[in-house]
Amino acid sequence: MNCPTNRERLSSKLRTLVAERHFPEAQAALSEYCAAVRLAAACLPPSDPRRRQLQAETAQLLEETRRRVLEMRAHSAARLARLAPSPRARYYQAVPPQTTWESMA
Repeated sequence: MNCPTNRERLSSKLRTLVAERHFPEAQAALSEYCAAVRLAAACLPPSDPRRRQLQAETAQLLEETRRRVLEMRAHSAARLARLAPSPRARYYQAVPPQTTWESMA
């Protein structure tokens, strides 16, 4: 049985979307990729060695994507930490509430 696949295109699309920080679209692309993997696995007999290869490719893509996202999160956190606090952002002690007769004294 020969099943057509577009996993290569979908994995490339996923990598591109993650690299461009389009995470909602990347999540949709990941769902598409998973559906393509399921279809490809369903088309292979259980004893076919290509199933292991499919599993290895999928695991590699998922790990690569996970590491890239974590790297971006760490980079963004470092950038936020380097930002100097705004000189306008001054926080003062709140004045305790007073009644009218206390403020006149």
